[in-house]
Amino acid sequence: MTVTSQRSTGSGEFTERYGPWALVAGASVGIGRALSMEAAERGCNVVLVARGKKQLELTAAEVANRHGVQVRTVAADLASPDIGEVLAEATADLDVGLLVYNAAVGPNSRFIDGDLDLHLLSVDVNCRTPVILCHQFGRRLVQRGRGGIVVISSMGGTQGAVNFSTYNAGKAFEWILTESLWTELADRGVDAVNVFVGATSSPNYDAFKQTLDPELCSRTGTDDPLDRARSRLMRPSTPEEVAAASYEGLGRGPVVYTHPDDEFVSRVCFSLPRAEATRVWRALQETSTRRPDRIAR
Repeated sequence: MTVTSQRSTGSGEFTERYGPWALVAGASVGIGRALSMEAAERGCNVVLVARGKKQLELTAAEVANRHGVQVRTVAADLASPDIGEVLAEATADLDVGLLVYNAAVGPNSRFIDGDLDLHLLSVDVNCRTPVILCHQFGRRLVQRGRGGIVVISSMGGTQGAVNFSTYNAGKAFEWILTESLWTELADRGVDAVNVFVGATSSPNYDAFKQTLDPELCSRTGTDDPLDRARSRLMRPSTPEEVAAASYEGLGRGPVVYTHPDDEFVSRVCFSLPRAEATRVWRALQETSTRRPDRIAR
């Protein structure tokens, strides 16, 4: 579906470098919806990609109506082996200047207790597909001499922990891939940024918050990384804050954090021996008093 409106808004500087079209993979709800809205707010037309066609088209119509940009929807499974060909065909007539990858599969169990097929699906979505799309659109961006790549990673990718082994590993993969693209493509006019996302509001996250131990999460104002990380669980960012920070990070370095406490926790844990850092994150994962009814994403 393609929708065109007559009104246009947004930053000319942003669209000159990263427009006229942004492709957002994982676009229709939560952070993806906010990323689509923010790209349009900054003046870009938006290709929205997600699996659920109905919600995808609702979000696309909202983006077009609110910001007066052109939108195009592609209902596709990002785990599909032919996703590169699907998106190449869907955007062949467009000048895509910005690729935004926002997708994840996070199996929630001890590694050996989890379903192997679900682990492999996580690898596909968190590792294989970003490689395909960054390679494909990265070449297009280099050919045009300018553009950007935004990869939505996670604080989970900064260390090992419990229950989310393949998710954390996949987000670490995205981090290092994007950091490598940042240094390889900068002198060819293309910016890349890895976004370390921490706690972020969503219906699933709100359900997860109900499982947290309030006493453990109330210790604010300390320099202990575990206390700071636990208190952050009770103070999630909004999807809109994540989207704004993501685009502000373009051209400013290989990584960006969406909240100052996340950066503080990471910097402290990076300075610790790996065994100690991993124990901090295990304790954080075990802050819940029970298994959530729904998984926080």
